[in-house]
Amino acid sequence: MQLDAAIVSFHSQHGAVSAVSALPDDAPWRHEVAFIEQRHNGRVIVQGTVAGHYLDVDETDHLSEPGSAEGALTGALIGAIFGFGLPGAAFGFVLGGTVGAVRGKPTEVEAEPVTLVTKLRGAVPKGGSAVALIAAPDHVDVMLEALAGTGEPTRHTLSSPEVAALESALSSAPAASSGPTDTDAV
Repeated sequence: MQLDAAIVSFHSQHGAVSAVSALPDDAPWRHEVAFIEQRHNGRVIVQGTVAGHYLDVDETDHLSEPGSAEGALTGALIGAIFGFGLPGAAFGFVLGGTVGAVRGKPTEVEAEPVTLVTKLRGAVPKGGSAVALIAAPDHVDVMLEALAGTGEPTRHTLSSPEVAALESALSSAPAASSGPTDTDAV
């Protein structure tokens, strides 16, 4: 089966969600897309379906426990040394811990398809967003037509090695839902 990849990128952080939300709910590709945001600091959030797998990647939630401890102790020491006493040490402890947690190397990193996330990062402007679809060419055609004029589209037909690499990258991600279920049939 041939797969095409399409990304429609937007310069605003919520542009992709806004553009798709404005469309009718019956589009055949709606349950096959992923939304990507790239924060101004370069960290990426990916939520949705990628090639039949559900991804929920949030690089903004990566914290460093050792960095937090080191930052807190350093901040408390600086606050105390510079004569601010206990209030300065307490402020330094909190500020240093926060900065260390964010700036330090993450200790608990979720299993994420790093190569795929890196490629998606390159397709989305900093501070921007995108909607991505990897699907049959006819679904990609319909999505690009529906989003025409709303963002900057990019399309690529995946080769067999690219499909194999994608499947490998997504092997640990759970299968995506096929869409909403009929709750009245219960």
